[in-house]
Amino acid sequence: MPLSANRLAAQVEKTGTAEGPATRDKPFYQRASFWLGPFIWGLGLLVAVVLGIGWYVLGGFPRDFDKYGEVTVPGTAVLALPEGEVWLNFENHATQRGDSTTIDDRPPGLPVRVAPVGGGDALDVDDVPRWFSSTSGDRGHEPWEKVDVPEAGDYFVVASTVGVPLTPPAESAPSAAAEPPSVDSGPAISVGQSPWTPFDPRLLGAILCVVVVMLGVLLLTLPFRYFMRRE
Repeated sequence: MPLSANRLAAQVEKTGTAEGPATRDKPFYQRASFWLGPFIWGLGLLVAVVLGIGWYVLGGFPRDFDKYGEVTVPGTAVLALPEGEVWLNFENHATQRGDSTTIDDRPPGLPVRVAPVGGGDALDVDDVPRWFSSTSGDRGHEPWEKVDVPEAGDYFVVASTVGVPLTPPAESAPSAAAEPPSVDSGPAISVGQSPWTPFDPRLLGAILCVVVVMLGVLLLTLPFRYFMRRE
């Protein structure tokens, strides 16, 4: 039977809780307050921490991995790159074994070099986390490296273990194609966008993930807590 307002206030003042004696005698796992309190908040915190760590390691939300074009391995290409961070992804045939799909191995010691067309110093190539991959049909890709492009323009991309010149002579330097080149078979380097993150550095994005999840838990449990107090 629902408690009157006066009885509920007296009970809270006496026991420090809105739960009746019958509820307090139940094991903790049979109490709604447990599932809407420690359990849901602990689960939410676990999910928030996992998402935050994943966001920080991945650098953000993955985007178009081959937006700017692909280069065969071994091979070269001239690609139009924007200013800012650009990711280099390794792409190859994907083999399905049972419930899992794996990407064929990378050539050993594969270097990827990037330099402005017409001359200039090669860009620094930095490693990125490589422990995750994505597949679609019989092709798959995984992060390989990244470069920080100083200004938008055409760049010569070399993916080869043999002695290929980093840039052609300035007088014969080609221009990027109107449509980014695509590779449909065999190993390739896909040049695409860096992961999206609302803040820089990415640590702020990871913290935002945690805050959003915990806020979601709060909003989810508030209506149930309201009805519990009315019982």
